Amino acid sequence: MALAARTVSNILRRCNYASPALSGMGRTLATSRAVLAPPPAVAAGDIAEDIDWTEDMPVPVKRRVAALREVQEDYDKLIKQFIKERAELQAKYEQQAAPMMDKRVRLVAGEEKVGAYDIADSDEPDEGIPDFWLTAITNHDLLGEYVTERDAEVLSYLADVRVASLTGEEAGSFKLTFSFRDNPFFTNKVLEKTFYMENPDEIVPDKFVGCSIDWAAGKDTTVSVVKKKVGDKKNKGKGAVTINQTKPCDSFFNFFKTPVVPENPDDLSEEELEALQQQMDEDYEIATALRESLVPRAVEWFTGEAAPPLYGDEFDDGEYGEFEDEEEPEPAPRRR
Repeated sequence: MALAARTVSNILRRCNYASPALSGMGRTLATSRAVLAPPPAVAAGDIAEDIDWTEDMPVPVKRRVAALREVQEDYDKLIKQFIKERAELQAKYEQQAAPMMDKRVRLVAGEEKVGAYDIADSDEPDEGIPDFWLTAITNHDLLGEYVTERDAEVLSYLADVRVASLTGEEAGSFKLTFSFRDNPFFTNKVLEKTFYMENPDEIVPDKFVGCSIDWAAGKDTTVSVVKKKVGDKKNKGKGAVTINQTKPCDSFFNFFKTPVVPENPDDLSEEELEALQQQMDEDYEIATALRESLVPRAVEWFTGEAAPPLYGDEFDDGEYGEFEDEEEPEPAPRRR
């Protein structure tokens, strides 16, 4: 059973970490200048909800702040209702689009007949579109950076990718579903990851829930195998044997893991905390690209027409002559 992981920023808020870069709640300089008195000093261990932020303000200002908070509460209720209704509307149209997505699956698999479309005949067999989703993902300017050669073999069996918006108390949350044909890599028919919003008016999810992948022996693309010799030091290496050890490696399929966040952030070093935040940022970045870009316009990513141009419109053919070849350093690969 997958463990739910809360975002690092929420944990930092609970433990009174004040980094605006991580929490996204930093106050601007203009805001701090707007109050008539500096905010109260925050002692180590204080929780934000327990602090009286108007303590040193004049009484008339306190009363107006209290009135403004009532307005804020009413506004928050309105926005919460808006997000709930928006999620229901989005789910409604996703259901209406489902037959179209089903047809897309059949067209890709070669199970749906197609017309000639004024395209000249040929003797080539019609077997659907091989590697449709693999090509679409690798053509994507963000997603393609996470796909390794080993991942590509697995993704060649990908049959469909869907997005489902959740409603009700889970409004604002969404689920990504990857459906696979029978393959030699794992036994799962479906891989899923769900992004939950604890508060529907938040911009980023509160927790991510992935799934376990039942890899076949030696097929796990998220680990690499390293051979290591183990022997008796007393006998100076005599009788040493070679064993295989596995270690984590970059892979698109790391996306389906559930980030593990300890209840006590003190268990993590600063470097581990930053690495965890980076992992969760990347997970949500991938999810957003899938939800808003790849899934709704898969055919355009397959053909490459959805990919951003290499140059802007100002670089029309012949306008600036020929470019001289220049060697550029290769960009560092994204880490997964």
